[in-house]
Amino acid sequence: MRKLNYYGISYSVDKKVTGSKDSQIINFIDPENNNPERMSTYSYIGLDHINPNLDFSKFKADGKAIMTDVLSSNFFSSYLIISERFKNFLEEFDLSNIRFLEITVTKNNEKYTYYIVSCIEDVEIVNFSQSSFIGDNSSPALRKGGNVIKTDSYEDYSKKSTEIWHEKGFGFVLVPIKVTLNYNSDMIKFPLGTGLLISEKVKEKIEKEKLTGVVIEKSDIEFFVND
Repeated sequence: MRKLNYYGISYSVDKKVTGSKDSQIINFIDPENNNPERMSTYSYIGLDHINPNLDFSKFKADGKAIMTDVLSSNFFSSYLIISERFKNFLEEFDLSNIRFLEITVTKNNEKYTYYIVSCIEDVEIVNFSQSSFIGDNSSPALRKGGNVIKTDSYEDYSKKSTEIWHEKGFGFVLVPIKVTLNYNSDMIKFPLGTGLLISEKVKEKIEKEKLTGVVIEKSDIEFFVND
């Protein structure tokens, strides 16, 4: 069994980095067609991949935005929107349940090609019988610790997570403290409420390539893989 390091990845909201006061992608180039249904469609968060048949050609960037390698957006805000440079080297790595959807972003009448990283949870990668959890608050700042809880499957994990919620109240979940993997992946969304994570190899490549607009934070979960 080998120890792994994983890192959370997201977009920057620092105006000095993004150039814009709010999100870099702020609207559509045809805002006169905006309606609640359209806005909801382009704010999708779900268990399946984003619908690839949507029109991805009408995103509009703030006129002052810096076109970084990772963009913040008012649409699909829980997903990464990445540059072609980022996407091209990511494809060299092992990715779990990841698809890239090409989009066009217009800024001051100039068009840029970007990609939405459509990701869904990989349940099969987690060896639940060799992983450990505690029943605690989902917010790290509010956690007090607790007894270790073992699970033997994703279904058992889901059941016990629901029981913790009913027992302790809103905001309480099964917090992963040690996660053992059945196989390795360099970019993945675990079924554990951890968001999108990247491996140390991807982190090092991002740093080497000096990608912009990206924020990386080390996960506080201990990860291991069965070799």
